[in-house]
Amino acid sequence: MAYIICEPCIDVKDTACVDVCPVNCIHTSEGEVQLYIDPNVCIDCAACVPACPVEAIYMQSDVPSQWESFIDVNSKFFEDFEYPETDGDGDDEDGQGRGKEQGVPEEFVQLPGAASSSLRAPFNVLAMLSQPILGAFSAKFKAQLEDMAGNTWIFSSAVSTGINSLINLILYPLILFFIGMQRGDVTLFSSSGNLMIFLGIVIAIAEGIFRFRHELTTTPDETQSRYGASFYGWFPSLFATLILKAVRTTITYDPTAPRVTNPGAVQTDGEIYSDDIKERYRRYGMVNRVSELADHYRIEIEFPRWVPNSAAKDTYDLPDRMPHYDYVVSISSPYVPDSAVPPESIVTVQTQLPRDPEKSDRFLDPRFEKVVGRTSSFPDGFRNIFPIQAQPVDFHAKYRNRMLEIIVPKTGTYEELGIELPVHYAKLKG
Repeated sequence: MAYIICEPCIDVKDTACVDVCPVNCIHTSEGEVQLYIDPNVCIDCAACVPACPVEAIYMQSDVPSQWESFIDVNSKFFEDFEYPETDGDGDDEDGQGRGKEQGVPEEFVQLPGAASSSLRAPFNVLAMLSQPILGAFSAKFKAQLEDMAGNTWIFSSAVSTGINSLINLILYPLILFFIGMQRGDVTLFSSSGNLMIFLGIVIAIAEGIFRFRHELTTTPDETQSRYGASFYGWFPSLFATLILKAVRTTITYDPTAPRVTNPGAVQTDGEIYSDDIKERYRRYGMVNRVSELADHYRIEIEFPRWVPNSAAKDTYDLPDRMPHYDYVVSISSPYVPDSAVPPESIVTVQTQLPRDPEKSDRFLDPRFEKVVGRTSSFPDGFRNIFPIQAQPVDFHAKYRNRMLEIIVPKTGTYEELGIELPVHYAKLKG
């Protein structure tokens, strides 16, 4: 569903939207009174929306009724539009430009700052000192408090959960030991007392591993939040989360300075959710890099990590984390001995959200049916095409921690390279 440029652009034609468009889909021609967005090229990234000084750009489904005619105007402009040739190193042999290269545009690498809320005094100090206790609460409570604090030095879900887990290593053995003493069958330095202490340590370690399971595994449960509650903090969290939401306006400070809108910010009911531009580009496969080494190419593609914050997420109860995409990697014209050597090979990566094994036209998680392809910047998957100057027989692909790495030898087979993939990637937080 593309974006549409409407009446306010007429006789203005400010090109700020052209500068931020990552796929070069905004054009005009001599004699035209406005700019146009090619619906067949637009990827719904919404980067142009905040850039427009006259607020002329709308998602197609949100175009005001008085400007609905501009939907056809934008589409018909490109029926006979010829894309201009581009000069430079990116030209093909026939002189046609390749357009913008894949990857994150440089202007989006460093996001502009966005003013955020913060806890008022003395609640900020209280939250900082109470982290060992608050760490026992649910992931939802801690995520909400961390957002209200606006600074991980004041409160951090990860830090508070870690401190609480360490405290439990002492707390659980003491609880079990004193329970045994009350029953009269445990004494200090006795074998039964040591057993109770040992059991308490084992329980604390097992609980800590469960609470940090998403940080310790590569295939987390997408429906669960990170940094969960301790067994004694789960029940109080039910009430604490409601209380925290109710007193938010009282204990937080919202700056009076206007919020700096990040490119691609999506305005929803009430709040402005600033969707991380890099995370948005991951959903289109645009965060990738190709490295040429002595005897092979390494292609790395970052997959989406987080479901974008929006009204749709709350409406359809979407999980915090994106599902692991299904993907297929293929290479065109692999080299066959005694045959003509092709000038280049094409590595193609096709992805999509996981499907139901029994119904291929249905998503594995039915909650995504309502948003994929219907909500701004939420495609079903993406397709990457990488031309490389090589004649490989095969390739090797490995997916780990939301990163797909593809090793393509320049000649011969992957096994002949004699290389080993890294054991661990640095984990990038979305």
